Amino acid sequence: MKKHLNDQLYEIIASSIKKGRVKRGTLLLEGPLAELFGVSRSPVRQALTNLHQNGLICTFEGRGYLVGKEPGEVLRCKLEPDDFKLNGDCARGPRKTEAWKSVYDRIERDLLHQSLYGSYRINELVLSRHYSISRTVSSQVLTRLSLMGLVERDERSRWQLTQWDETRLAELYEVRRRLEPYVLERAAEFLSPEQLSRYIERLRHAMSIYPDMDSRQFDELESDLHIETLGLCPNRQLLQILRRTHSLLLSGKHILLDKSYFPDEEPFFREHLSIFENLQAGRADLAARSMEEHLEIAERKVIQRLAEFREQNLIENVPYLERIEG
Repeated sequence: MKKHLNDQLYEIIASSIKKGRVKRGTLLLEGPLAELFGVSRSPVRQALTNLHQNGLICTFEGRGYLVGKEPGEVLRCKLEPDDFKLNGDCARGPRKTEAWKSVYDRIERDLLHQSLYGSYRINELVLSRHYSISRTVSSQVLTRLSLMGLVERDERSRWQLTQWDETRLAELYEVRRRLEPYVLERAAEFLSPEQLSRYIERLRHAMSIYPDMDSRQFDELESDLHIETLGLCPNRQLLQILRRTHSLLLSGKHILLDKSYFPDEEPFFREHLSIFENLQAGRADLAARSMEEHLEIAERKVIQRLAEFREQNLIENVPYLERIEG
């Protein structure tokens, strides 16, 4: 069932508050939020009322609401789309659920699985027919996947899927080892104690329940460090380069769907915990060193995981892919 607009707004704002993207004390006003999301004031007003009832924001002596359960120092700052992870086609807010979102995960999964077995040219028209979507939607999906480095255009501007072999994995991990430790040090000064405590608590909880979890939880824990934390780095060009390596994070999301692929020991929780605990202790230099060690271990694990998947699975061909020989 499609969610009401005020419920969508509630979830977006609540998520940004809980993840620390919108800081405690930030002033929230109906008018600026309505303009940011491209909606009328009414659903914003209802969303703010619900946020207040659930203790995520509070009233104070002035107009509007403040982020947090109790009023304190007022932060009057202009909120931007990035504060709510609104970008690209959804930068004007959640007025409707974009069509590409309904098929994105399926296409992402299918292409990741196929890339383990070879390189392919993508027929966008056949892809659109296969998933019963428009060419516009298929183009949106492929463009998003290209930003993550999963697909790319060839010299004739045709979409293609490049094989995930050991050489490509090694190259992507080399980029990550060179950049992520430095980006982490740059991001450390913008990471709040509340965020750190939340990430550490989530990891400890995951360690206590493993392997009783699902792939979505793995994806969220990876995102805490490699997306959310690194995303605090003020150098946007470095983040743009790193985004091309985010396809590596998909292996956990789509290979660990089957619990038969869960390793006997948790896959990365202790390594992430060490990084966050070093940050909590104010030792960004040690956190960066731990990050480099984590990525060296992760590369070995991912290569092994993908090799096992290739050996144990037969993937059904999809009609919109034409194998590139040679």
